[in-house]
Amino acid sequence: MSSTRKTLGSLLSFVNVNGEGSLQRRVRETTPVERQTMGMYQRREEAWRPLNKQRVAAFIRLLMLCFVELENGLALHRDTYQMMKKTLVKRIIPWIYRRLVFTMNEDHWPITLAQFKELDGYLTEHLPLVQKDDPWDTVSYFFKEMLKQREEYQRLEDMEKEVMEAVRRCLEH
Repeated sequence: MSSTRKTLGSLLSFVNVNGEGSLQRRVRETTPVERQTMGMYQRREEAWRPLNKQRVAAFIRLLMLCFVELENGLALHRDTYQMMKKTLVKRIIPWIYRRLVFTMNEDHWPITLAQFKELDGYLTEHLPLVQKDDPWDTVSYFFKEMLKQREEYQRLEDMEKEVMEAVRRCLEH
């Protein structure tokens, strides 16, 4: 390889400057599933470790990449699918169920509302028996009630703003 010669933009020129083996080297791009898996490993977010919010969020993201967004990854081996489903059913869902706190403060929730919607949609379409199982049914009820409470609070705030606006207009006249 020459440091003084430059390629002219053609493959033949590239081979002439960099050597015969230069075209045979290929950089394999990693899929989003592989990047997520490697990131989980580097951040120590594997699901076999003691669970916390970050590890559960990372597992849910990996699950969505593998099962829902199939164009992002290669076809997984059947054993990998079974292992992920087993982890979801035996570890993740019971962990979420045990950590439910009936409060409007999202900091105390085991997963975010967006993660719940993704996971609930996946379970509804692909694992209806798990979706109807008691722990997930309770989790689903919890998040639906929290949504109702948010809507109710928003409605009350809107009514309060309307009343304050009406009072302000009456005082102006």
